[in-house]
Amino acid sequence: MQRPLLPEERVDPAIRDAIAKNHRDIIDEVEVAVAAHDVVVVGDEAEPVPAAGAQALTAAGVTFHYLEYG
Repeated sequence: MQRPLLPEERVDPAIRDAIAKNHRDIIDEVEVAVAAHDVVVVGDEAEPVPAAGAQALTAAGVTFHYLEYG
């Protein structure tokens, strides 16, 4: 599933740098985890669905890496 994004030419040049740096630390951490693990679950502590998914993976015996933000 790909998130729809505005083409770069439609983004005001004054905010491009801010967009590029927004949550960059999280993006980098997720990219490293995806490269290192077969299954990665990324969750928001306020949302129950990722935690439920992690529980289902555990019950199925699937090894995964869990990242939680929020």
